[in-house]
Amino acid sequence: MDDTTLLRLDFNLLKLLKILGEEKNTKRAADRMFLSQPAVSKGLKKLRAYFDDELFVRQQYGVLPTPYCQDILDKLPRLFEVLGDVFDGHAQFSPTDYSGELSVAINTSIYRPLSRVFFEHLNQLAPKATLKLVNWGWSTEEDIKNGKIHCGINYYPLEISKTLAQKKLATVPFKICCHKDHPFVTSRRTLKDLAEQPIALLVMPDFVNKRNMIEDILIQHGFQPKVKLRADQLSICLNILKKSEAVMPVSDIFDFELSSNLTLVDLSEGDYTSGVGLIQPYRNSVTPVTRWLTSQVEQVFKRYHSTRNNQE
Repeated sequence: MDDTTLLRLDFNLLKLLKILGEEKNTKRAADRMFLSQPAVSKGLKKLRAYFDDELFVRQQYGVLPTPYCQDILDKLPRLFEVLGDVFDGHAQFSPTDYSGELSVAINTSIYRPLSRVFFEHLNQLAPKATLKLVNWGWSTEEDIKNGKIHCGINYYPLEISKTLAQKKLATVPFKICCHKDHPFVTSRRTLKDLAEQPIALLVMPDFVNKRNMIEDILIQHGFQPKVKLRADQLSICLNILKKSEAVMPVSDIFDFELSSNLTLVDLSEGDYTSGVGLIQPYRNSVTPVTRWLTSQVEQVFKRYHSTRNNQE
């Protein structure tokens, strides 16, 4: 951006653009900014001239961003955090006074237990913040890169963008989830036994075409896995386990409130584990909010994992 372009830029208009993107309605945007609708329309006209794009098109109940506008909107949360860092950099981040959003994406198979402990911890330290705890989805990698989500918890390591940093938090063993009356429960539960079972796999969005770790282990030992189902929804997998002879490998952290007819069992041979890691933007692009949040997420996860190990 050259100096002339920078001097022409009105950051209040960027705030208007952000709020219009959130509300998708000029009246609600005007109410949030304490402006009249004509003032919002005038601001939108300036934005359209500045970006040389329609930005928003009218629809029945409001406005819809153009693809170009959506690309800008995806980058604005990160921009406003950086601007806040620039102008408030001398002040220490205060979680008790923070009223923005704190967002963490969590792998589906470990979402249930971690979302509870994260909420309890973060809500106590940042009572004014809006806590956004979401399942790791199709757009999560991009959302972390552009600042829409602060950080994520997932298996480690992942094949993801080099613009994201990964930090290993723990090593966790695998268990097998199945119907409590399944023959696998009373078998020796060797890899050979597992290879003979129909397998349901909970896959991560964006990684559906890659083999699961258990598939790799079975193939490396000369067995051909019988994959019956691949799904990115935990509820689908659990429903299949209830109604069929399928089994599902899960992380030891898997702590879903299983129905009475499902159980977790160990493999009787080998020591098969996976890492769990923290994913975030690289340190030189991280704002005080993200630095504080990632430190809290890491602290809470390690305490949760340590407590589980002690209980076992």
